[in-house]
Amino acid sequence: MGFFESIPYDVVKKEGKIEIRRYGTILLAATKSEPTPSQNSGFSPVFQYISGKNEAGKKISMTTPVVSYEEDQKLITGFYVPSGYSKDTVPEPKSDDVFIRELPPSLYAVIRFSGRWTPKNFKTHERRLLDYLSKHDYVTQSTRFIFRYQPPFIPAFLRRNEIAYPIASDK
Repeated sequence: MGFFESIPYDVVKKEGKIEIRRYGTILLAATKSEPTPSQNSGFSPVFQYISGKNEAGKKISMTTPVVSYEEDQKLITGFYVPSGYSKDTVPEPKSDDVFIRELPPSLYAVIRFSGRWTPKNFKTHERRLLDYLSKHDYVTQSTRFIFRYQPPFIPAFLRRNEIAYPIASDK
């Protein structure tokens, strides 16, 4: 979706559909929910936040990707906060269901793929990524992240999905 600002990154290394990327600080407007098999819950409260349900009553531009990851047996779902905001200037959420999270600069190993958001599709690509990481002696630093770049009404074959793991070093 080229119409929306995306989380900036630099590609350090590329092998097929797998990239080693360097990300700066990522600011997310996020929510916690119960995990689902397709890891896609929690979207609505964050969408309401960027639509103006915040202390400033200000609409915030849609960005890509939608970021999902698990933490303490909860699913964190968030929007990347556009680059025009900082941790100090982003509007405060009105709802207790939404919070602002700052992810530190990190190196990520990422696999890109298309298709439906099914557990089978995620597991297939996650296995490929984990095999690559093992073969090249990369060490993961935390749980996986799922990046979704298109909404569910986009045909599956046109969707850009990614699985990313923070890693220790770029070799």
